[in-house]
Order: sequence, then C-alpha cells, then structure tokens
Amino acid sequence: MSASRGRYDAPVRVRVFALRRVGRRYTHHDQDSVLGELHLHAILRGSESHRIAQVRSLDPRGSRTEDLLPPLYEPELVAVGHDGLLLRGYESSNGTGYVQEWRCVIQR
Repeated sequence: MSASRGRYDAPVRVRVFALRRVGRRYTHHDQDSVLGELHLHAILRGSESHRIAQVRSLDPRGSRTEDLLPPLYEPELVAVGHDGLLLRGYESSNGTGYVQEWRCVIQR
C-alpha cells in the first residue's frame, strides 16, 4: 500500500453546494458552488472539543489557504453516494447558529 493511500488525515478535493441560507433550504436547484479541499478536524474551545468541517481554497504551494464557506460545526454524515456525500451541521452568523447542509461532490 502506498503512503498516500494509508492516510486518513489528507484533505479531499470537492465541489461543495451549500443547501441552506440562514437555516432555510434553497428553493432552486442551481445554487452556487465552491471548489476546494474538505478538511474535517476537531478544535478546542476552552475545555470542550468541537468537530468542524471546512472548505478551503486549493493552494498548490500549500502556504496559504482561505475558507470558501463558513465552517460547518458538529458535521454529521447523512448520506454517501457514488461520487459524493451529504454533511449536516450548523454554521454561525452574527452569534446565531443555523442548520446547514453541504452536498460534496468528490473531484478526481
């Protein structure tokens, strides 16, 4: 097995469609998407650990990246398909948490 195939902490290149705005589902099916790297990890806030998903810009040099969407807190895997997955969690805007879903299409 090659070294890259055995890693579980490597980012995945995805096209992400945010399916909600301030908690409400989009009514149309052609919403904008972003292309980036999906990162899943935990952060510490005080003494509590929180799971977080982020979509970051692709940087071939790996020196600087930026978030393309607001972070998805406490993401849960809702569905898995042939070329993608659906994550559900919440995002924060002006101190308020809203349900958010990301449809992630894996790019090869």
